[in-house]
Amino acid sequence: MKPADPKIKDRLLNVKDLPTIPVIHSRILKLIEGANYSVDEVSALIERDQVLSTKVLKLVNSPFYGLYSEVAAVRSAVVLLGTNLIRGLILSTALFDTIDKKLPGLWDHSYCCSVIAGFLAQRFGLTAVEEIMTGALLHDIGKILIKKQLEAESAEIERTVQSRGITMIDAERKIIDITHEKVGLWLAEKWNFPRIIKNIIEYHHAPGLCGTHLKQAAIVHLSDIIAKGIGVSYSGDPFIPVLDDKGWKALGLAESDLVDILVEIMDIIQADKVLSKYISGDRDETRKDG
Repeated sequence: MKPADPKIKDRLLNVKDLPTIPVIHSRILKLIEGANYSVDEVSALIERDQVLSTKVLKLVNSPFYGLYSEVAAVRSAVVLLGTNLIRGLILSTALFDTIDKKLPGLWDHSYCCSVIAGFLAQRFGLTAVEEIMTGALLHDIGKILIKKQLEAESAEIERTVQSRGITMIDAERKIIDITHEKVGLWLAEKWNFPRIIKNIIEYHHAPGLCGTHLKQAAIVHLSDIIAKGIGVSYSGDPFIPVLDDKGWKALGLAESDLVDILVEIMDIIQADKVLSKYISGDRDETRKDG
């Protein structure tokens, strides 16, 4: 394994090089940091940003929520989604939009994982649905920083994946001795997300190593595998990860359960305006608004 560059973390998390969060997004983030923030004020600010408004409404109107009528008001969406998901959407927007052309499809993949993870969290009767969906939405943010901040190394990682037929995470270990899981954790710490979200990001490839939130990390791990397995978008890695044995056991699923789950997930995806194009075969449609 190649020794890690001692300055790798500085290169990855150099504040001057990170995407600048728009002023309006910064105002929203500052508002929701308060325990008693005004939903009306937050909603009014979100409505002033078309891209963010679209993402908020698309997520709340995904079939996962099972709403009887479409939510057209941003205010209602803010109440339904919750603080962590709103923060996740805002912070990921700044990163995803800067790298979209270099990692096409990564937003759709992350969005799909979030929807699947929310469905699974509800199926397992877990209470932290919002945090699990946020962790799933942000699970691959480390890939974005590696692509943006380490261009030469990123190109070498991609060549190694193709030439040696190994997964991206194995290529990352070989080339820079740092994985996108760890890079994502650093960023989540910088953004002061709750521990559950940090753990999901750090262990989404190996939930069995996650102590405190093993089941939550296992849900996102399984969501990532399902999204890749059924061909919903491209996360930058051509290989489907191996299912983590300890994570699978933590979920307590039988193979017959998985078949039923996949059927329900396919129904959700086919009914989703963002994701159904991957099932129908219209994968060349350009994503303009996430």
